[in-house]
Amino acid sequence: RAACFVLLASLALGVSANLSCYQCTSNEHPTCGVNDEGALEGFKKTCESISDGSLKGTAAIGCRKITQSIEGVVSTVRECAYSGENVDGLKKTGNHGIHLYYYQCENEQSGTPCNSIGSVFSPLSILTLIAIYLLQ
Repeated sequence: RAACFVLLASLALGVSANLSCYQCTSNEHPTCGVNDEGALEGFKKTCESISDGSLKGTAAIGCRKITQSIEGVVSTVRECAYSGENVDGLKKTGNHGIHLYYYQCENEQSGTPCNSIGSVFSPLSILTLIAIYLLQ
C-alpha cells in the first residue's frame, strides 16, 4: 500500500509541476471563446505563483474556464486556478442579467492545459480516491 501511495503522490506532483493553462479573455481576443485546442495554442502559458497579496507564494492547482453573460453579452475567461475545487459547469448568478458558469480542472498531462473545453475531467481526483482506498 505504501508503494502505491508513493507512486500516486509522484504522479500528482509530476502533473502539478510546470502547470500550464490557457490564459485569455474573449473580450480582448475573440479566439479565446473557441473550444478548440489548436486555436487556443497561442494562449498557453505557464502558471506563475502569486507574487503579492494574502495568497503570496501560492502555486496554481489547476485551470479554470468561466463563461459569463452580463446583460446579454457573452464572454469567456480562461485562467490559472489558485483555489477552489474541480467543477463542471457550476452556475452562479449575480444581479439581474449576470450569469456565470465555472469549469475548473486539473491537467491530465504536464504542459497540456485542461481548460480548452466546457466539460472537464480530473484524473487526479480518481488517483486521490484510489490512494484513499488503498490506505484504509
